[in-house]
Amino acid sequence: MLSINILKEDPNEYKKYMETQANFERDGNFNTDVNENSYEGTLPVTEDFEFIKKGIKNAIKHAIYSTAMRIYTNKICKLLHVEIKGKENLKGIKSAIITCNHISKFDSFAIRKAVGINIMFVAADYNNWAGKMGETARHTGYLPLSNKYTVMKNFNQAIDYYLKKGKKILIYPEQAMWRDYEKPRPMKDGAFHYAVKHNVPILPLFITFRPSGIVDNGIEIKYYTVNILKPIYKQDNLTNKENIEYMRKKNYFIWKECYENTYKKELVYTTIDKSKIKI
Repeated sequence: MLSINILKEDPNEYKKYMETQANFERDGNFNTDVNENSYEGTLPVTEDFEFIKKGIKNAIKHAIYSTAMRIYTNKICKLLHVEIKGKENLKGIKSAIITCNHISKFDSFAIRKAVGINIMFVAADYNNWAGKMGETARHTGYLPLSNKYTVMKNFNQAIDYYLKKGKKILIYPEQAMWRDYEKPRPMKDGAFHYAVKHNVPILPLFITFRPSGIVDNGIEIKYYTVNILKPIYKQDNLTNKENIEYMRKKNYFIWKECYENTYKKELVYTTIDKSKIKI
C-alpha cells in the first residue's frame, strides 16, 4: 500500500538540490540535469535491447505489467491529487510526440493518467533498472537513448514502428529533470525532429502545481495539474529544418502562456546572461 512516505525527502538534500537548480537558472544551464545520475543497479543498453516487442510471450507480459502500471499510476496520482485539464485537445490525436516539462520522478505517472497508460516514453540509458521496476518499464513503453550508433539505429527503427502503429511517444524536450520547477525551460530539437521526420503532431503537456497545505520537514508537497494543450502541426510551406524550429518555438510559447495564465505572473528568469536563454 503506497503512502505519502514515498514523497518524503531529506530536507538538507532537497535544499542543496534547489540551490544547485537556482544556480543553473542564473547561469543559463537550463538543459543540465541537477541529479547525479548513476548506472549502479542498472542493466547495460546494448544492441540486443528489445526495443520492438513482438510475439505472444511479450503480449502476455505487456498485459500483466500494464495492469500493474495502471494500479501504481492510479495510486501515485491519488497521492499527488492529479487534476487534468484540456482533455478535449486529445480528440482525433493518434500518433504523436508528447512533450512535457520534466519536474519529478513521478511526472510520467501523471502523464499516463492524462493521456493513456500505453504511451511509449524516451529516457536515458541509466534508467534501465534491474529488477521488477526495470522489467515493468521495459514492458510498458521504455525506449532508452544511447551514445552507441548500433543502439540508436534500433531506437530510430522503434520510433518509426510505434508511430506507424498509432502510438504516442513521450520525449522530455528539455532533456533534464528539474524538481518542482514552475517555469517552462528552453528546449532541445530532439522531440521536434522526430515529429517532423515522421509527420506527426506535437502534443504539448505542461504540469503546473497547486499548494497542498502539507509540509513535511520544511518541504511542501505540491499537487499536480496536467494541462493538455493544443496540438502543434508542421507547416507545409516550411523546410524540415524550419519546421523543427517552428514547432519548438510554438511549444515554448504555448507553455509560457499556460505558465502565465496559471500563476498570474509574467515569465521572468534570473539568468544573468540573457543570450543563454535560447528559445
